[in-house]
Amino acid sequence: MTGHILIVDDEELYRQLLTTRLGRGGHTLSEAADGDTALEIARNVTIDLALVDIKMPGMDGLQLLGRLKSIDPRMEVVILTGHANVDSAISAMKLGAFDYLSKPYKLSELDITVDRALEKRRLGLRCAGLSAEIAHLRGTRDDTAGIGKSPAWLEALALTRRAAPLDLPVLITGESGSGKEVIAGALHRWSPRAGEAYVPLNCGLLQENLLESELFGHKKGAFTGATTDKDGLCQYATNGTLFLDEIAELPLASQAKLLRVLDSGEYRPVGSNTLRRTNARVIAATHRNLDELAATDHFRHDLLYRLNVIHIQVPALRDRREDIPLLTEYLLSRAGARIGRRLAMTSQAMALFGGYAWPGNVRELRNVVERLAILSDSSEIEAALVAKVLSLKPEPEPPPAIETGPAEIKPLEVVERDYIRWALQHSGGNISAVASGLGISRSKIYRVLRNKPGTA
Repeated sequence: MTGHILIVDDEELYRQLLTTRLGRGGHTLSEAADGDTALEIARNVTIDLALVDIKMPGMDGLQLLGRLKSIDPRMEVVILTGHANVDSAISAMKLGAFDYLSKPYKLSELDITVDRALEKRRLGLRCAGLSAEIAHLRGTRDDTAGIGKSPAWLEALALTRRAAPLDLPVLITGESGSGKEVIAGALHRWSPRAGEAYVPLNCGLLQENLLESELFGHKKGAFTGATTDKDGLCQYATNGTLFLDEIAELPLASQAKLLRVLDSGEYRPVGSNTLRRTNARVIAATHRNLDELAATDHFRHDLLYRLNVIHIQVPALRDRREDIPLLTEYLLSRAGARIGRRLAMTSQAMALFGGYAWPGNVRELRNVVERLAILSDSSEIEAALVAKVLSLKPEPEPPPAIETGPAEIKPLEVVERDYIRWALQHSGGNISAVASGLGISRSKIYRVLRNKPGTA
């Protein structure tokens, strides 16, 4: 793998030798002849690995090692010296050096050490990002991206697949619970960054001062309780994906800082005068209308333009009703696996699911299925239990098509109107579902309900 390597040696010949050798590997290289110059470089760009000579004028290599680690604790440092001794080697390792090489060393040995150090750096950043992801999600993730056949969902998935390999910001919009997190996860998994960290942050869960620290990190003493330096999620997501959910809740001051990250990859931790850099891809999501917020100066126009390079609209569950049985079966199989028995729903129970409005979208569907799995006494979930969990009113009996006595016979138009009314109540008022089920048009339903019996 490649990385940004800082070469620190007061001998120009050695710097040229290492620059030539490591440049062939495609690494980004910076040089410094002394510790002060090295520190200035490390404060302004993100360094993955520093190769540091011990004997230098002014600050020696061991002092520089400690200072570099204070700037970025996850930076790897390899000590190179022509004056090797046991004491300096032990001191270097105690200070956090990755390795210690004595001059003259074989260049092949250096190549191996550089590769191992950069791999350790990559794994460290990835583990930090995964830890952040686990801390935020608490095991609530589910992958329903591949489930669905409705045109609206397939269109959203197709755009997700096209956008995934493009190293551009993405804005995901849709109602709460509709699956914006699922789309964001798919964008990461289907991208070249899939092997790196996926770091989510819900911008609506933290207070403004804590949110900025979480996102950009902070320096020790920046505020009460900041007892140590802390890396932000921008750093953890370097080379990976930073998913900012509920982006509309991001304070205006933080919006300006995020805009700088998108424009240049630069940000400044809270309480720090030093710029850091990140190569994270930013994906943002919201259930709110950002155009309206921008029009009232509650969201920055320039940030909206920068985020909205690719826009994916996630459909509400009521707009993809043909996917409800597929999603329900998937969620039932997951719930059944957890409780140790196979679960299924009767056709009547599934019909109630199909007619329900699902204001909480897929998230509500998942929660309802989990509740049904716990409450059901058998492997087959009945309509009565579904109605109870969904708090549906008892259904009126449909009017019989034919009454038994001649005196009870009603005009056909009355029977038609009463049956349509019953069907609408049965489906939670979903006119489209009733029209589809009865094989008539929506306008026909409106006309029947509007007209009085006996009128044209």
